[in-house]
Amino acid sequence: MPGPTPTAGPAPSAVPAPTAPPQARPDAARRPRRSGGPLGRARLTAARLYSRVLMRRPPADWSVPIADGRYGPAEPADDRPLTLLMLGDSLAQSLGAGRREETLGARLADGLGRRLDRPVDLRVLARVGATTAGLRRQVARAARLRPGLAVLIVGGNDALLPLPLGRSGRGFAHLLGVLHETGWQLVVVPCPDPGYAPGLRSPARWWGARRSRRLARLQSRAAERVGAVPAPSSGTEFRDRAHELLGPDGVHPSPRGYAEHAERMLPSLLEAARRPDRVETDHAGTAGTAGTAGVAEPAAATG
Repeated sequence: MPGPTPTAGPAPSAVPAPTAPPQARPDAARRPRRSGGPLGRARLTAARLYSRVLMRRPPADWSVPIADGRYGPAEPADDRPLTLLMLGDSLAQSLGAGRREETLGARLADGLGRRLDRPVDLRVLARVGATTAGLRRQVARAARLRPGLAVLIVGGNDALLPLPLGRSGRGFAHLLGVLHETGWQLVVVPCPDPGYAPGLRSPARWWGARRSRRLARLQSRAAERVGAVPAPSSGTEFRDRAHELLGPDGVHPSPRGYAEHAERMLPSLLEAARRPDRVETDHAGTAGTAGTAGVAEPAAATG
């Protein structure tokens, strides 16, 4: 779901705002993600047009900070970098964050690095407007990275669009299986409920709420089958405290909203990160140099 760049609010102390990755280009945080060629631009245009139908206050600014880079302590006790991959839609990409350190991925990467005392290489492949079908391209690009920890947040757009949810559920299960077989430790955030977003028009909230709950159940079952770690989705607090947790569009989180969501998700990521390395235990002799280390090949931004 698309959204604007809101004003920043104070972040909770449990997950402090990280500093920008030192090896990232200084101007990168101000550049919007590219749309991935003509097809990507067409999808983005369609998402913007559809948002005018669904939302009371459609966004004017769709730019998203680029948060890719290395996070964690400057002198870690364990110098093996862990890859953290963000897959999904605008929530995983953090539409609504004004600076890279305010994004969900950056907060999770920094929190992981500090608690594990090791470097974390963040790669954000999530894209605004992505559906479950669009996740296929992200998963294909994940094959170019050395396996680590993958967070999946998708389904909100499936719930709001006239798409068959059974097909979305089956597609999600297939993609989880692909990631699992290639050695990724998986953390799944079930489809968020758009019924909690006051910025959506009433018919969209009613339609989206019913469908999102069904899709969330399908996703949770698929996650359980592959042993993925579940993480909490957004809840009623985003409706009850919309003035501080949501941006001006009333749909996407504000920087403070992403901070609180990161705080709730971090225990799930720590559980997944502390599991035995599946690449070494399940794929011994075939994984080559792929272990819990970092990125084999940086992914280019596409949209």
